[in-house]
Amino acid sequence: MLYFLLIVLNNVAHMYQYSLESFTTFFFKAIEKTAAFEEEEHRVLALRDSIRMTIYQWVSRGLFEKHRQIFRSQLTFRLMQKKIVTVEYTDKEMFFLLNAPTKTDIPNPLKEWLPDISWYSMQKLIEIEGFENFSNDVVGGAPTRFKDWYNELQPEDVKLPLDWKVLDQRLFQKLLVIRVLRPDRQTIALDNFCRKTLPCGDDFVDCDSTSSFFQILNAAYQDSTPTTPIYFILSPGANPVLDVQNLARACGMDPIRLFIPLRLVRVLNLLLMLNWKSVTKKAIGSCSRTFI
Repeated sequence: MLYFLLIVLNNVAHMYQYSLESFTTFFFKAIEKTAAFEEEEHRVLALRDSIRMTIYQWVSRGLFEKHRQIFRSQLTFRLMQKKIVTVEYTDKEMFFLLNAPTKTDIPNPLKEWLPDISWYSMQKLIEIEGFENFSNDVVGGAPTRFKDWYNELQPEDVKLPLDWKVLDQRLFQKLLVIRVLRPDRQTIALDNFCRKTLPCGDDFVDCDSTSSFFQILNAAYQDSTPTTPIYFILSPGANPVLDVQNLARACGMDPIRLFIPLRLVRVLNLLLMLNWKSVTKKAIGSCSRTFI
């Protein structure tokens, strides 16, 4: 299941490409570091949790921050689909959460505080079983209380008015209400849902959040091999060179000596472009004498 989640990440960004060979490498690493148990059932459960977390951590370290929640949510929803985690939901509810359809044939009577897009989305929400009276309650049942909930800084942590407060025990269904009324809080609410739904959910949501860049780099280096290099995708202002040098020192290597060949390559490329043949030959000779 996990591997098939990985191979569709290229729909999010084409750079996300994962081979079966790399997947199996981390799969067996997860097995190796799983504690032994005398009882087979406990061993199987420990292996499942270890493999899931190891693969998730490996993949999330290579994702942009804005894409990590997509992968985490995909994992959560797939476990729900496989009945590995118990969450009551319907296909219509899942479709609504992912697509937020709208219906625009009824004018918005709450323009004072409710955006039109939220009202139009609510008209599709009431077509889902269990939400038939939601629009009536917002408009006529307790509009002031719903307005107060709408104006909360963190509405995902506040109980809804009237009988809708029971949605605090049905977190997936509460996501639909937040999707309608406060879509700006959807990402926070979704993280809270994953945190409470996934086994050891805090470990997934907070993965590497307390680790420094050097600690993550060191862990990535331990996972690498001579044939699986580490690539840095740099944003403006980022400079990992100092951390790479510190890692080299921690591994007993001289960073100055390691970086000389790279500098020479840049110089040689420049000289070749300028057609400085004589100078290039001297540089090549100097390089060969230095590293032979």
